[in-house]
Amino acid sequence: MLDAARLAFAEQGPDLSIEAIARTAGVGATTFYRHFATKDDLVLQLLEDLARGAGQVADEAAAIADDWEAFCAVFTRGCVLDDAGLRLFDALCKTSPQAAERGTTLTASLITPVADRAWQSGQLRGDVTAEDVAAFMRMADSASTPRQRESAHEVMLAGLRTPAE
Repeated sequence: MLDAARLAFAEQGPDLSIEAIARTAGVGATTFYRHFATKDDLVLQLLEDLARGAGQVADEAAAIADDWEAFCAVFTRGCVLDDAGLRLFDALCKTSPQAAERGTTLTASLITPVADRAWQSGQLRGDVTAEDVAAFMRMADSASTPRQRESAHEVMLAGLRTPAE
């Protein structure tokens, strides 16, 4: 059912009905409700699934001793989703206020720990927020080619780093 829901949301967007999800899965609404009490429950599960790979990157970054290197690891590798996955994540976050909040929480749980370390060590500019960092990551990761993505990461990281005195 999760695979069918991913496909249905990707094709039809955030306003998808439970009936449409069930139809895509080849089951009835009753079967859907046996697995998920609400559409939000399904969406939250899908968001968790999409965020799992980023959580692994965050765990690896937590083990990096250098604060700036840990931040860079999350910045450059934290967005593990391809374009279709990013579009799905965005669509799911638009299904309800609860889903939007969960998407924000998942993103913050990836970025905030390494950003806090980099801020505390004086290596990350103090005038940017974790939300700014998330937006910059998305911008860099939306580049068309791997070379453009690498270049965007380099330029943005240089701009985010506290200037040497």
